[in-house]
Amino acid sequence: MNLLFWVLFLASYLERVVFDLGPNIELVTLAMLLSASYLGTEKSLKLVLLILILSDMVIGNTNIFIFTWSGFLIPALLAGKIFMKARFSGSKRVLLGSGLGIMANLFFFIWTNFGVWALDSWGMYPNSLWGLVQCYVNGLPFLRAQLVSTLLFVPIGFSLHEYVMNLQFTKYKVQFERG
Repeated sequence: MNLLFWVLFLASYLERVVFDLGPNIELVTLAMLLSASYLGTEKSLKLVLLILILSDMVIGNTNIFIFTWSGFLIPALLAGKIFMKARFSGSKRVLLGSGLGIMANLFFFIWTNFGVWALDSWGMYPNSLWGLVQCYVNGLPFLRAQLVSTLLFVPIGFSLHEYVMNLQFTKYKVQFERG
C-alpha cells in the first residue's frame, strides 16, 4: 500500500473516532473516491472496509452496518469503474470526483434510510409506505450535512492531490531536462 492509502485511512479513521465533525460530516466519501481514482477499485474497497471495520470497533454499530458499509462499498465499486474509463486529470478529475461524491451521497441516503426503516430497531416508523416517507423526510438534515461535507472535502482533496502530482511531475521533468 502506498502513502495515499495510509493518509486517507488515518484522516478518515481519526475523523470518525476522535474528531467526529458531526452527523454525516465525514471523510469516508473522500477516501473512497480518491482511492478509487488514483489507486483503483480493489484498494478503494479495502480502504473503505478497513476504515469502517476498525472505526466501528471503537464507536460501535447496530445491524444498520449492513446498509452503511454497503452504502460506501457499492459506490466505491462503481466509482472505480468510472474513473478507469474516464482518464481525466486536473479540473476535470476534480469535477468528476465531486459529481461522483454527490451521487454516492444520494445513494447512501436512499439506501441507509431504507435500511433504518426496514430494520426499525428503534420502533420509530410504521411498517408502511407512510413510515418509509417519514424516514426519508427525517433523514434530510443528515443528507444535507453529508452533501456539504462532500462538496467541501472532495474538491479540496482532489485539488490537493492533483497539485502534489503536478509538483512531483514538474520536479522530475526539470531534473530530467537538466540532466
